[in-house]
Amino acid sequence: MRCLYLLLLIALPLLPTRSMAETVRFGLREAAPLVQTAPDGQLSGLEYELLKAIFTAADMQIDPYIGSNARLALAAGEGAVEGFAPVVGAAPTGLHLTDSYITYNNVAVTLAARGIVLETPADLSSWRVLAFQRAGKVLGSEFAAAVAVAPDYREEPVQALQAKGLLYGRYDVLIGDSRVLSHHIAQVLAAAGEGGNNLSVVEHRLFPSTHYRAAFRDPALAARFNAGLQRVLADGVYHAIVSRYDATQ
Repeated sequence: MRCLYLLLLIALPLLPTRSMAETVRFGLREAAPLVQTAPDGQLSGLEYELLKAIFTAADMQIDPYIGSNARLALAAGEGAVEGFAPVVGAAPTGLHLTDSYITYNNVAVTLAARGIVLETPADLSSWRVLAFQRAGKVLGSEFAAAVAVAPDYREEPVQALQAKGLLYGRYDVLIGDSRVLSHHIAQVLAAAGEGGNNLSVVEHRLFPSTHYRAAFRDPALAARFNAGLQRVLADGVYHAIVSRYDATQ
């Protein structure tokens, strides 16, 4: 028995062990319901779960850093984070882009009662427009030219405030991802109680889908992210997460 015990002690260090996942300081911007923070600080949402699954498949884990689109790009350029997502506009110099990991469907939203007709981005030139931060860098030259001459144009980093801007009459048109705007508009209407019952909105699909990427300072981390993305696409994890969230919308 003593000999068996000694053999086990010798053999234990030789057994294969699972390495600890590498922790990566990674920037995210809050855009409920895609990325949202609970009162206890826990993150959730479709985009967060997709990123978490990709990181896990790449043997990495997210150490989250929350900031606006502009702040994340600055933090990555300064080295405060190793990477961030999504990259809205051009990535800072020296960062390495990944493959696309999520698709956004950006739309224009107006109040149905206003009867506003929007058929192309150029039609926005006549209206007060409130968009997500850096929209002017990703929605094309026709959009940029239209909002440059619009009566009022602003980019709002806190998208919850976009819904209030439309529903309280401060702006005529909202620009953002359909899921994000629908979420915040529903919340504002619920808070308004009976006063919001008769308000309905119209989505105008003026833009092609936007395929967003992550960016990393280290090209090796970008390569690992891409490998993790391919794994979750191949094994069905990616589509299972998307389907689960689609079923609850």
